[in-house]
Amino acid sequence: MIWAVLIALWVLLVVVILFKPLWLMNYLLSPVGATFAGVKRIKNLQYGQDARQSMDVYLPIEYSADTPWVMFVHGGAWDTGHKDEYAFAGRALAELGFACAVPTYRLYPAVKYPHFIEDIAEAVRRLPSLIDAKSIDSQGLRQNGFVMMGHSAGAHTGAMLATHEQYLQESDTSINQFIGLAGPYDLPLDDPLVVGKFDGVRVYDVSEIREDYGHEHNAHEANPINWAHENMPPCLLIHGSDDVTVGPYHSERFSRRLEQLHVKHDCIMIEEVNHRHLVGALCYGLRWLNPVYTMISDTLRTTKH
Repeated sequence: MIWAVLIALWVLLVVVILFKPLWLMNYLLSPVGATFAGVKRIKNLQYGQDARQSMDVYLPIEYSADTPWVMFVHGGAWDTGHKDEYAFAGRALAELGFACAVPTYRLYPAVKYPHFIEDIAEAVRRLPSLIDAKSIDSQGLRQNGFVMMGHSAGAHTGAMLATHEQYLQESDTSINQFIGLAGPYDLPLDDPLVVGKFDGVRVYDVSEIREDYGHEHNAHEANPINWAHENMPPCLLIHGSDDVTVGPYHSERFSRRLEQLHVKHDCIMIEEVNHRHLVGALCYGLRWLNPVYTMISDTLRTTKH
């Protein structure tokens, strides 16, 4: 009987790791299930009129006006994903002593670029007033800014906001650091995961780009690498060496560009880690998969202090 239970648990764990049913990660790979002991969750703060323009906020129990903030933007190739699937990320960051906002945004085919990015920009603009309405002190968020963090398509959006100043011009807060997990920073418009979602993007003549980056980059307006500048916030880029969804070259190229601009940053390649396992290791029960949680923890603790 015991062996049967152990085998069943092992099979369940394999399913979670290999096929990534994110709701299982949230509810089964947690020491306290969905109760999130030590973390206060505020659900469905609506930042726009569309049902998907909503976010959840995760607060450490000892939240104060000085508590630093993170916004985590989920991935999903701009056509899948929901904030509820990434509760494990919100919890992980709140456990580190950070307040964390996890927004959902509109997806293709309902919208195309630049609406994915504009939605997250609007979430940033609305966040201070939305938490004020819940009697949560926003003074620290307004004065100190926040860490923008994203995975995959979410890292692309985060990088666009961190590099492209126009999006947050009317915001009461600002990005003080960017953390990107497996982001497509040199976005190829002909990639099957991208085709159709960025129709109408302005394509540049190479002569319009600020400098030669030392490689054949994708010269268009939806490419974060084209907008990087010397005054942008510090960056942490993390990628798995075995990522076949978003190749490691994206982080390597972005890192080279940041180095040319003398932007403070780190680029970390984790060996034998793929696209899904990189973000999955934020989940409490999967942190043994790779050291990404520790890397983020170390970076955020430095930011916090």
